[in-house]
Amino acid sequence: MWSSSWLLLPLPLLASIAQGAHHVVKVGQNEKLQFVPETLKAAVGDTVEYQFFSKNHSVVQSSFDKPCQPLGDGFFSGFVPTSSPNEPSRTTFTINIKDTKPKWVYCSQGNHCQSGMVHGINVESKKLDEYKNSAAKAKANVSPDSPRSAWGFRRMHVDVGKDGKNEFTPKEIKEPPGTIIQFKFHGKEHSVVEASFDKPCVPIEGGFSSGFIPVEDDDFDAVFNVLVPPHTRPIWLYDANGKNCQSGMVGSINAPSKGNNTLEAFAAKAANVEKSEIPDYAPIGGVAVVDGLINPVYDGPNLIIPVTLIDPTLLDAETNETTSSATSTAATAAPTESAETGGHSNKYISGSKDNTNSSIYINTAAGGSKPGHYAYPSEISDETIAFLQVLKLMDRILGETLYAWYKKIAKDGEWQGIYPDSLVSMIQSMSAQISVHYQTLEDTLNHFSVGQTFNDTACTLKLPQGNEIDEYVIASLVLLKLEIGALADVSSLLAQSGDAWFLPALVTEVGAKSRMSAVINMIQNKNAAAAPREVLLPLELAWSYAMTHFVESCPGDEAGKIKDMPDKLFAPLEVVDKELSGADSHERALKVTLNYTVPADAEGGKGNGEEYWVAWVGPWGTYEYTKLDVKSKVAEVPENMFGYVWIAVVNDNTVGLSELEDVTVAGPQIVWTSNPSGEIDVGFDKEIV
Repeated sequence: MWSSSWLLLPLPLLASIAQGAHHVVKVGQNEKLQFVPETLKAAVGDTVEYQFFSKNHSVVQSSFDKPCQPLGDGFFSGFVPTSSPNEPSRTTFTINIKDTKPKWVYCSQGNHCQSGMVHGINVESKKLDEYKNSAAKAKANVSPDSPRSAWGFRRMHVDVGKDGKNEFTPKEIKEPPGTIIQFKFHGKEHSVVEASFDKPCVPIEGGFSSGFIPVEDDDFDAVFNVLVPPHTRPIWLYDANGKNCQSGMVGSINAPSKGNNTLEAFAAKAANVEKSEIPDYAPIGGVAVVDGLINPVYDGPNLIIPVTLIDPTLLDAETNETTSSATSTAATAAPTESAETGGHSNKYISGSKDNTNSSIYINTAAGGSKPGHYAYPSEISDETIAFLQVLKLMDRILGETLYAWYKKIAKDGEWQGIYPDSLVSMIQSMSAQISVHYQTLEDTLNHFSVGQTFNDTACTLKLPQGNEIDEYVIASLVLLKLEIGALADVSSLLAQSGDAWFLPALVTEVGAKSRMSAVINMIQNKNAAAAPREVLLPLELAWSYAMTHFVESCPGDEAGKIKDMPDKLFAPLEVVDKELSGADSHERALKVTLNYTVPADAEGGKGNGEEYWVAWVGPWGTYEYTKLDVKSKVAEVPENMFGYVWIAVVNDNTVGLSELEDVTVAGPQIVWTSNPSGEIDVGFDKEIV
């Protein structure tokens, strides 16, 4: 099936959205062993596109100290064989600039590096000369271990119906896994549909289809993008319009040049097909961008994106890997990223360098990408930096948890089949969306050069480790509610500050997280939306909860601390029992029994110093205190609370929500109170004036 064997591609690339300038570097033009320009200055958000000329070159990132050797996590274009010395290849390689640190680049073909075929981004000419001199003395010119492209976008351009001809140009495509094939539509009305070799002109089950895309003239831009999958099987394609398929408008990706299943043999079979067919829905299995508008990816009437988030380490297991050589025509896959997170490794949340190939998998599964433009001001306040660092840590914890859950319920996972495919796809998409949120925060912090003052990836996380699926369900739900509460608080604080420019990025992701929590509510057989508003939780309390329950340790130095966040966390709070209004677990909670220990240095309560209350933080605008029996540690639940609410043990019942962290003794903790119920007439059937 397509959904298990093909990956789609990133929306920002398809829409040609760029945050900054676009630089073009020519590689080997006029048969000269050089990059032109040899050096360039690029700002954060810029893109650099490499165009290739004859004969067979590559773009490899190295370090200054080790020229002609690939950097462990550096970018690599793969080899791009090209016939013309002055016409660029249809294949390009593009990287996204995420910082202004010097980048050293070379060609790993033959002795090209030693011959001076080197390049620098944000380096001085004098330093490039030093790098070039060192390269001349290098003992070997080394390519990355994997021949696939990495940490950038490799894209091949294919024309559909250009100059009025009913043909694909080129029709025989040779590109390695991970390459984006971009079909550009010209005049009339054409399509790109995947078939099988045995049944040409008929769509293969689970294959891609652009649908019919009419184009009046070349000023009207229309493209369809698919990604070469990690397998090595040939892919057959055709145009379903009229008799175009039968007349030879067919193509192939990685078909053999000799034998019984060549493109020529496929075309001969197609000539005998009576009628071409096309799926009822489109686009499928790729992304169509028509006149600047991105069309969604459909999989039948339910509009489910058929994407599998594939761990890049699995690509090697699915592909007949070939060894890297100077004459290789293959490209590379994304190098694996890892994070020590208590046994889990989410390749899509642990941070990435440049615009990685793993982003290709994420953005389509997420249904979109990080913002194309942030409207950054000249400076950002220290307070806002702290806010964003807390949210970024929470996104990492949540993303790791959702991805670990998804891996267990996906194909070949230990809980495969426990959920319907549609729900598995939802959880996969949720993981990808959190990754996009994480990248948005990372971009912003990096832009202001503060991304590493607190390094969330240096912290070791405490994530679900058991064999009970409820552990993942509950952890994911709690983390979502925690971050929704924190986002609400941060948004209100930013609205009153000079950094309100970031508000749209935050408030628009609250909706996504709310929908995610609704999905999990339904998994728990609870109302999807049990209250009319979300719960706001003061950021300091959210930070304390995250650090107490989901973080094992952080470095003791600056990398492990966030300015303005309390060094000392609030005492843990546990709900050990709930008294319900009935025997069913979904009945209203009447009382809760708590477990906590008042810290020795905590300020005593009012009165005799031993009076404490439970603060109940419900949907925004609902905030109450109930008296806590300090001996039994029992407190009543307010009657007007619904859904999940946050509680904390406090020593003062007179302060407002914004001062809650000043009086908190233990907590916070989350509690389910009740589903909403009852029959009402809200008058929506009446005329509204």
